[in-house]
Amino acid sequence: MRFGAHLPIAGFGTNRPSASALIDYAEAAEALGYTTLCANDHIVFSIPWMDGLVALSVAAARTRSIRLMTTASLVVVRGSASLASATSAIASVSGGRLTVCLTAGSTPSDYEAVGIPFEERWSRFDREVKAYRSHLDRAKLAVPVWIASWGSEAGLRRVARYGDGWLASAYHATSEHFANSLAYLQEQLTLTSKDAAGFPNAVATMYTYLTDDPDEASSVLRTLVSPRQAPEDLRDRMLIGSAMGCTEKLRRLQAVGVQQVFVWPVADENRQLERFAVEVAPYFSEHSPAMASGTP
Repeated sequence: MRFGAHLPIAGFGTNRPSASALIDYAEAAEALGYTTLCANDHIVFSIPWMDGLVALSVAAARTRSIRLMTTASLVVVRGSASLASATSAIASVSGGRLTVCLTAGSTPSDYEAVGIPFEERWSRFDREVKAYRSHLDRAKLAVPVWIASWGSEAGLRRVARYGDGWLASAYHATSEHFANSLAYLQEQLTLTSKDAAGFPNAVATMYTYLTDDPDEASSVLRTLVSPRQAPEDLRDRMLIGSAMGCTEKLRRLQAVGVQQVFVWPVADENRQLERFAVEVAPYFSEHSPAMASGTP
């Protein structure tokens, strides 16, 4: 199992991060051996939210080798042509380090902000994904395009039909749910003549905060934002708590086929990146020497 890191673009009880904090975080993640820097996409949200594409652009300019990924871009809300223009620029600036993941999204306010009926998101999504790929082809850009799905059968069929990879949601990533979803996805990949064994996956929006203090863990959980889950559900699905407890959660996910997890420190971000790299990542077979030692 490998580990990437979400950029700190959401204000969990605070304001948006400053440009210097974002840069420091991106550089620290690369130095610590994380595989990927990623950013979720919202136009408007219930907490302060920095635009993910802008944040990835900043990270692209201040890093050299770490991959970049959208987790995941609202292709219907942004429009395929506009999104292709922005992501093509990031791909170019980063020297080809970008992976794009697309989603229809699950937040009505994003659709209200641009005047698109939320109930039309899926029919429009199918059209916009095809159009987005056409824009990339015309630009002669070889950008991997993943599809996000929490694990519904309809969503996984779209992953198999359109995607170069599957991005799952930590909100739903119990080991049992992921295993069942992966089995169904592999069936669909075979039906579409894709290599099921070699098809990549990752779990995103994995809120992270290592602490041995149960009261502190409970306090952190109350700051989190989920479209569906209550804090007690997030306790079981997120990496909030002791390093050993978080390691055990990740081992269960690794056992059912999760290849990569994108952690999202929700407070004291740089210190949490370092703690995770030193206290958790070395327990897994696929981690960098930097992560094992805690040094660049």
